[in-house]
Amino acid sequence: MSKVFQQMLIAGLAALAVACSSGSASSASSQPTPSASVKVAGLVSGTTGALSFNRQPMLTGSATVTVNSQPGTTAQIQPGTVIQGTATRTSQGIQLVSVNLHHDLEGVISSIDLTGSRFVVLGKTVLVDALTRIVQEGPRDAQTSLTLADLKTGDYVEVYGSEKADGTVLATRVERETAGAIDADTFHGTVSALDTTAKTFQAGGFLVSYGSATVSGTLANGVRVEVRGTASGLSFAAVWVKIEVPESDAEVELSGPISGLDTTAKTFLLMSYKVDYSAAEVEGTLVEGAQVEVEGAAGPAGTTTLMAREVTVRFSSGGSGTSDTEKVGTVTAVDAVARTISLGSVTFWTDGATLFVKGEAPATFSAVTVGAMAEIHALSTKTNTAGQAYASLVVVGGS
Repeated sequence: MSKVFQQMLIAGLAALAVACSSGSASSASSQPTPSASVKVAGLVSGTTGALSFNRQPMLTGSATVTVNSQPGTTAQIQPGTVIQGTATRTSQGIQLVSVNLHHDLEGVISSIDLTGSRFVVLGKTVLVDALTRIVQEGPRDAQTSLTLADLKTGDYVEVYGSEKADGTVLATRVERETAGAIDADTFHGTVSALDTTAKTFQAGGFLVSYGSATVSGTLANGVRVEVRGTASGLSFAAVWVKIEVPESDAEVELSGPISGLDTTAKTFLLMSYKVDYSAAEVEGTLVEGAQVEVEGAAGPAGTTTLMAREVTVRFSSGGSGTSDTEKVGTVTAVDAVARTISLGSVTFWTDGATLFVKGEAPATFSAVTVGAMAEIHALSTKTNTAGQAYASLVVVGGS
């Protein structure tokens, strides 16, 4: 989202986050004790000036930050980034202690399908929806909002997101790097066909050679790994391999889009955990790809299961990520019959697939009122009979 619009929403979002953190669907007695240590993993929400995690204010303070296990800064924690680390619950919100920003992919875009809302990096298909934040990284942490149409083949990008059961990645944030800021190729995957003699394994569609790599942890078939090095076709020369081990016997909060939903076994995959929600209080309807918040406890060492206590569905659908223009302004006209919205002299049309968001939560067309501030992401090549561009995302502010 644009910085101008983010600033307009900060006050409202902060109030919402405080309200949500002080009350929830469950009773107060079921809530963990404030000031307790908690493991956090998943999607950062909110705005640049008012970050949140699981609808609680996120306080970065003097947290120790790494980016794919390399030294980083708190300024790199932005809406849409994915974090893993340790925090403390306080009366003010979630206070980060130490976190690692978790890129799912880092490399050059080899192809883009604007119509299909996707692109390919390191052979992996990256899906973009209306909730995906796409930005241009600049000097001194400057950022410019982009659309999918702004990305080009050959761009070097860092992709935050969640890997789906079919191997595709649903992006929550895409950062296009400036020239000269290119780092090594990076991906995450599951080890198979491990050959300790040849020092190779399969992961993420690559045959990974790790003979010259620094390996953090113990390699084994079935473990999740983060791999950094150089891709060449379907081969990957690793310089660094880290085994991702979920926290055990710990209080955990997760956030992000789910995959591998099994409504019979009552499980789904999120981050490096298999979440068992059989005994959880579930708010909303779980569907594949839904963006959720989870509170629960990790299982014993050697397991990847998290026993959920609460599961809250934030967005059941991310809408369409196909847009090529953005506009921020005051709503000057609303036509509920034609389902059109005007910002100044520019009018957009919407339909049932348009995603409406207000206060970081799903909304409907009726949330749009004359005099309210709004940010609209639209596709200029998809027009109605009046020649108006199609709005795939409408974010509504206060009036």
